[in-house]
Amino acid sequence: MVNNIKKAGIITGAVVGGVIGGTISVIGKVTKKKFIDELGESVVDSTILTGGIAGEIASGTTHLISGTIQQQQDKLKEGKTELKSAGSQVVQNFVNNVKTVVDNSGEILEGVKEKDGKKILRGTRTLAKVVVVGAITVGTIKIKPEEDSTELQNEAVPPEGLDDSEG
Repeated sequence: MVNNIKKAGIITGAVVGGVIGGTISVIGKVTKKKFIDELGESVVDSTILTGGIAGEIASGTTHLISGTIQQQQDKLKEGKTELKSAGSQVVQNFVNNVKTVVDNSGEILEGVKEKDGKKILRGTRTLAKVVVVGAITVGTIKIKPEEDSTELQNEAVPPEGLDDSEG
């Protein structure tokens, strides 16, 4: 029964992620915007992670309650282990998110100092993913940082003669 609780959490995360993230990803594919497609994929990955953690918490709580009621030490121990594991995942995800924000903020500052539009754009895009995915998934975030892709290079510097800053 308890494994079913964990599976239900993961499945719920996958369904929610599939609906929201899948829709975003399809929009990205149709419009040929890689950033939006990757944003959708990140929502799917993040909601699956959220569902997995929620399932682990629910399973651990179930073990603790049933172990207490039935006075079974093995269930109590298993429940505590699952809750510690879920807590550890939450902390690790938070640490990874902070590291991503710090790294990309540094890349943006470096890009500003070097007047490198590609670095600024890459860092900004990754931070935008963190903000959007974090808002949708209530803080459990799993994203792939922006890479120095052809699309990024094309968007970073306008083609010659198309710079509309001149009047």
